[in-house]
Amino acid sequence: MQLKQIGEFKLIDIISNYTARPPASLIKGIGDDAAVVSEEAGQCLLLTTDILKESIHFNRHYTSPYLLGKKCLAVSLSDIAAMGGTPLYYLVSLSAPSSASFEFIRNLYRGMGRLAKQFNTFLIGGDTTSSRNGISITITLLGKAKKDSVIYRHGAENGDLIYVTGSVGDSSLGWLMLKKNRGSSRKNSLIRKHLAPSPRVEIGIEIARSNIATSMIDISDGLAADLRHILKQSRVGAAISLACLPLSLSYKKYCLDYSKEFYYQALCGGEDYELLFTINPKNRSKIRKLAKQTKTPVTCIGEITGVPSELLVLDSSGRELVLKKEGYKHF
Repeated sequence: MQLKQIGEFKLIDIISNYTARPPASLIKGIGDDAAVVSEEAGQCLLLTTDILKESIHFNRHYTSPYLLGKKCLAVSLSDIAAMGGTPLYYLVSLSAPSSASFEFIRNLYRGMGRLAKQFNTFLIGGDTTSSRNGISITITLLGKAKKDSVIYRHGAENGDLIYVTGSVGDSSLGWLMLKKNRGSSRKNSLIRKHLAPSPRVEIGIEIARSNIATSMIDISDGLAADLRHILKQSRVGAAISLACLPLSLSYKKYCLDYSKEFYYQALCGGEDYELLFTINPKNRSKIRKLAKQTKTPVTCIGEITGVPSELLVLDSSGRELVLKKEGYKHF
């Protein structure tokens, strides 16, 4: 049987069967944006790792090494943000062909360092090795949080409201523009969102500190696909409204030039690295206050329902939109 027949998440389920019995200090292992390990004085350590592989996750013709370095770290920072944590240290494992330009590698690390400085995060090690087939970059990021403030995927409850930060679909649409035009300006906001996403670390920390989110995840594979993870682990359903999706002006302007379906990239495109979270309705005013405080747009897009694993996507008339594919698949 091939991996494409199993799929990424079934593979993860299978791998989890081979893990040894965890120690009592492990609060959360496989199955969330980061692992959570208990420490003293009510604190815990957050750990996450991400791989970016050339020709799968990036193309050197479309990006600069500096922006690629920033994105490599941003992807992992977004995982820590989704748990409500503060990033601390990161390690980089680099695999590159011997013919790779020294300037490319230097600027790759310069990009990582620039974003790390923004979030007071420090490079503490890693590994380097040769490659026969393109560049591969693996980031391992460590963060911290209070044990009772960590936000998981499994806490959503019936009646909770579903929120998302920023706008959705821009990154995916930017990727389509890059593939079609190649020479498009990196100053284009959609392309910039794809090449240099901004992880929502600050509002993630504030949401955790205020204890208002019942569940949270970052949008990497697509809004619909990542919402499914919350529904599965929380054993609930959801209904979201197309009319409520936060779409940028650029998305509305260019979407149909690159995509046959207007809402598809917003729902299924992926790599937005926005935060998708649920709150009790009584906390609406609190989340608006945090959004203003952190200068982060937040939008309510739907509600958690009581039908486990059911995801309804409704248009303005209340009719259901059937999604043939909900997000990115790795195999």
